[in-house]
Amino acid sequence: MNLLSVESLDLRFGDRNVLSGISLAVPANGLVAILGRNGVGKTTLLRTISGLYRPAAGRIAFDGESIGGLPPHKVVARGIAQAPEGRQLFADLSVEENLRAGARGMNQAAYRRERDRLRAMFPILDERSTQLAGSLSGGEQQMLCIARALMARPRLLLLDEPSLGLAPKMVARVFEKIDAIRAGGVAVLLVEQNARLALMHADHAYVLDQGRMVLEGPARALIADERVVAAYLGGA
Repeated sequence: MNLLSVESLDLRFGDRNVLSGISLAVPANGLVAILGRNGVGKTTLLRTISGLYRPAAGRIAFDGESIGGLPPHKVVARGIAQAPEGRQLFADLSVEENLRAGARGMNQAAYRRERDRLRAMFPILDERSTQLAGSLSGGEQQMLCIARALMARPRLLLLDEPSLGLAPKMVARVFEKIDAIRAGGVAVLLVEQNARLALMHADHAYVLDQGRMVLEGPARALIADERVVAAYLGGA
C-alpha cells in the first residue's frame, strides 16, 4: 500500500481552478519527484497536502486514512512534515532554537534524543548550535530547514526546492542528505527545479503543467523521454 495517495484532487482560489484532477502516490520509503516550470502549482500542491489549503474535491490519504482538509498541526501529528521553499527559518533565533521550534509537544528527553540524532546527521548544526540562523550560509540554512522538519519525526518529508540558490558543491551535499533520510526509512516527496538531479535520485516522477499532471513514470525512464529532455533538461 502507498504511504501517500492523492486522487483526483482539485483546488480552487475563488472561481479559479489552481489544481485540477491531480493524482499521485508515494510508497513507503520512496522518493518521488514533482517537476514543472515556475508557477504551475508545485508548491501549491505540497501546501495542500500539508493542510495549508483545503481541497475543493478529491482525496488525500496518508497510510490509508483521509487527511484532506485537516489543519496543518494535525497533518504533522499524522506523520507528514514540510521543509518549505525559501527555508523560512527564524533568522533571529539560534540553530538550537530553530530545532526546538520543530519539536512542539516533545518532552525534554525526547527532544534531546532527536536533536542529537540530527546533529549527527548534520554535523554543521552541532558546530553552529548557538549561531543565529540568519547568519548561516545558504547551504547551512537548508540543512537546518530539513533538520527542523525532521524534528517532528515524520514518515513523509515534503521537500520544496532544496537546491534553490545553492552552489553546486552544496547542492550535492544536500542531496546526499536526502538520500540518507530516505535510506533511514522516511519517504520523500520532492519539488525541484533541477530536473536532471531530481530524476537521478528519485524512483518515480510526475510532471505538472498549469495545475494538471501531464506526464509520469519511473524517474530513469523520464530522463530519456524526449518531452522531458526538450522541456526541462536543456535539449538532447
